[in-house]
Amino acid sequence: MARIPIQDNNDDAAEATDEAAVAGQSPTEQQQLPPGGGDVDKLKAERDDLFQRLARTTADFKNAQKRMEGEFDQRLQYANSSLIKSLLPVIDNFERALAVDPAKADAASILKGMQIVHDQWLNVLKSQSVTEIAPKPGEAFDPAHHEALLQQDAPQYAGKGPTVVQLLQKGYALHDRTLRPAQVAVSRSS
Repeated sequence: MARIPIQDNNDDAAEATDEAAVAGQSPTEQQQLPPGGGDVDKLKAERDDLFQRLARTTADFKNAQKRMEGEFDQRLQYANSSLIKSLLPVIDNFERALAVDPAKADAASILKGMQIVHDQWLNVLKSQSVTEIAPKPGEAFDPAHHEALLQQDAPQYAGKGPTVVQLLQKGYALHDRTLRPAQVAVSRSS
């Protein structure tokens, strides 16, 4: 760390130099005289100690900053680990279903197994604070959560403004933030 130059001469030394000049002494002879007390030496030592403490504190701050950046990067890298851990049993069930001999399984048991895995998948999403966005026909169109793909004639919703007529694809939200809007058909404005 670069040191800040501080003039060590004080006003008393300047006055002594002026007095020495009046008395016939040269300024270099005056500088060779011992300082007028140990106070100046104490202040210099204190100043040097403060510079050292400042340098250590600055280095500690920079190290802490680097450590925090590293921890943040690591947290970001492993942020999805709890989600992935909770999805592993769902993957295990899919693998068990794929391992079943097709000759021994009927369509009803395959559908039942798929329904169980689907429900397990939705429970995992719910535990991760993911909610479905699935508007029913007749609900008001909300552009924050819905994406209108087409308009349809719907006389039963005339005069209500844009209204959901049909759900085309569910949407999902995480902690009330839309991840994917629900794709819907809306009523035509008259």
